[in-house]
Amino acid sequence: MTDDVKTNVKSKSTWTRLVFIILFAITYRIASIVLFAITIIQFLKALFTGSPFPQLQSFGGSLAEYNKQVVEFLSYQSEEKPFPVGPWPEQPAAPAQKADDVIIVAEPVEEASEKKKPATKKKSSKDDSDQSDE
Repeated sequence: MTDDVKTNVKSKSTWTRLVFIILFAITYRIASIVLFAITIIQFLKALFTGSPFPQLQSFGGSLAEYNKQVVEFLSYQSEEKPFPVGPWPEQPAAPAQKADDVIIVAEPVEEASEKKKPATKKKSSKDDSDQSDE
């Protein structure tokens, strides 16, 4: 083994990270079960009343942010430890929606060119019938 490998194997921070990886992998699994339960509850509430629970929407947003933090830690994208070592994340700000937004739908170019093709075919078939009459 090289000196770098020996140093990394003997490093306390490497083994501490392993303990946190195991703990956060377990919490990620628990969080996915909680997310599934929230999904079912929100669906049933929306089914019977027409709208979901606002408190669960807020918690669901912060749970999604927590899952993101856990995945970042587990995949070595971040050194910051999520909850319970770090603080519970806030729900990310939702983009502002305006009630008077206008949506314009344009016709795709392919459809426009396909509409022109039958018109040219009609002309050619008309020309063929004119030639056959002669």
